[in-house]
Amino acid sequence: MLKATLGYKKITEDQDNFSLKGMIEPTFYNFGAETVWVLHSPVKPGESFLAGVSQMVMDNDVVIRFEGNDKRGRNLMVYYGEPVSNC
Repeated sequence: MLKATLGYKKITEDQDNFSLKGMIEPTFYNFGAETVWVLHSPVKPGESFLAGVSQMVMDNDVVIRFEGNDKRGRNLMVYYGEPVSNC
């Protein structure tokens, strides 16, 4: 069985190559005021986007683009599992 810890990152800037490497089921939550594009999919304020594959460790990058110019309203969080060890 795979053990994992819960991790998170806050994203407030556009990312050409946001790494999902090592993440299990990364899920993006838009707590900001504008739509964010994750992996070419719109994530509106208050919505979430599952960018992973169930029970698989990711090994790729995604593009993240914020709409609008007001950087104060940018608040995208990604929560994910992070493998610890096999048992």
